[in-house]
Amino acid sequence: MVALTLQQRNLLNFLLQADTPVAMADLAEQAHLSPRQVAYRLKPIKVWLAKHDIVLQTKPGVGVSLDCSPNQRQQVLRELNTQTDFQLILSAGQRQWLIALQLLSATEPLILNWFQHKTSVSRTTILKDLETVEPWLGLFDLSLIRRPNYGLILEGREWAWRQALAALLWGDVPFEASLTAMRYGTGLTFSLAGNASLPIVNQSSKVVRNWDTQTAIDWVAFAEDQLGGRFTDDALLYLALALAIQAQRVKGGCRLHGSAEPRTWLQARKIWGVAAEVAHLMWPNLAGETLIDETTAIAMHLLAGVRDNLWPGDLEIDPALTDLIDVLVAEVAAAFSMPALKHDTPLRDGLVAHIIPAYMRQRFGLWYPPIGSDKVLADSYAREYHIARELSNLVTERTGVILPASEVDVLALLIRAAFLRESTSRPKRVLIVCPSGMATAQLLVARLKARFPSLDIVGVLSLRELSAERVAGVSLLISTVPVQPPRPGLRVIQVHPLLLPEDVRQLTQALI
Repeated sequence: MVALTLQQRNLLNFLLQADTPVAMADLAEQAHLSPRQVAYRLKPIKVWLAKHDIVLQTKPGVGVSLDCSPNQRQQVLRELNTQTDFQLILSAGQRQWLIALQLLSATEPLILNWFQHKTSVSRTTILKDLETVEPWLGLFDLSLIRRPNYGLILEGREWAWRQALAALLWGDVPFEASLTAMRYGTGLTFSLAGNASLPIVNQSSKVVRNWDTQTAIDWVAFAEDQLGGRFTDDALLYLALALAIQAQRVKGGCRLHGSAEPRTWLQARKIWGVAAEVAHLMWPNLAGETLIDETTAIAMHLLAGVRDNLWPGDLEIDPALTDLIDVLVAEVAAAFSMPALKHDTPLRDGLVAHIIPAYMRQRFGLWYPPIGSDKVLADSYAREYHIARELSNLVTERTGVILPASEVDVLALLIRAAFLRESTSRPKRVLIVCPSGMATAQLLVARLKARFPSLDIVGVLSLRELSAERVAGVSLLISTVPVQPPRPGLRVIQVHPLLLPEDVRQLTQALI
């Protein structure tokens, strides 16, 4: 029987669950492919379905549909879900992702024959895959050592090893979309879990289960309580992933050998006591130099996490950073010729919540998930982006830290929100749900107040804070992401942070 790739299996699943013909563009969006790529992948599906007496029809202007009875549809769905007569064929990117995971989790050399057996591909294909994987590993200062009659093994510092694992599991890779994802409620999930037709998938599924990210989320929440602040939703998930990796590596005997300089600096700050308590939760019986080095790593991760709001004592971390924030706020006020912006508390708090973690990440050499850039925002706020780049240059001049493009985007959002606050009259009441952090939330709130001054905006919640108690007495939720209302009958309107024209129309209709 014709074998289907994972992408083809997913396309077929989508078609089987559709009640009406599906447009090629919708199929392409579902599979993250181009319409032409979808058309190419439908050919093997058509042959595969013919073996089941089902006809795949493609009609221009109508879409793709299946000519079959309801019983045939259910039978094929069951067959795909149980993988009866179904062969999983990995794409090159998926295979490279799995190879990288195996190299990063291996405790002994792996020979090429092992990879051939586990992936069911040729030696030549494995060597070609390694040509893509090796340079990516090199970005983390990890070297792929190849020795005759010995095999393949990585060499590098333990810190680099953990950073590469975090980037791989989060999805910052050149291979393809990540095969793992971090989510609330489920923790780290593996998209190929249950696909046991290939040994490397089975092996990787076992490796992923080693990271107890659900417990790690509790560790981060404990740290938040001790520090008196909160991380953004994404920052909490990443920190949980980083701590889960750290806990598993220590359990496996892979220990850090830290530098005295950051350790001494961190021990003189409040963060050290919190990191020490988290370390005790992670390893109740760990002691000595290993405990001190691992506590240092926890403290660095916590300081580098993006805040959802200003933490008590944030401006006490380093006097030089306090002076820097004052200079940045003054620059924004001067750029807009609005002296009152010097006293804009949300702007100052937003700069602290982003500049300090960015500074800490570069100081400690931490990899951190990149924030996606929104071209719509960049095109709409050219002036704000210009000011943001000037602020970025000031940060570099004063600290030596070069802010990545994603952080410049955040600065632009904070600047735009401050401008809108100052240029419109003080507003009047809804709840905003925004998991992306202060910059996006501030921008949305500012635009809402400008467009709908009669609204009484009660506050801004993250997804974790959303509950029936928190929305009591609120008549509308405005969210930047899809959410289920925690109370029956409560209306939810999803909008873009820019508050696009269609969002304005939708809100206008809702407020009539």
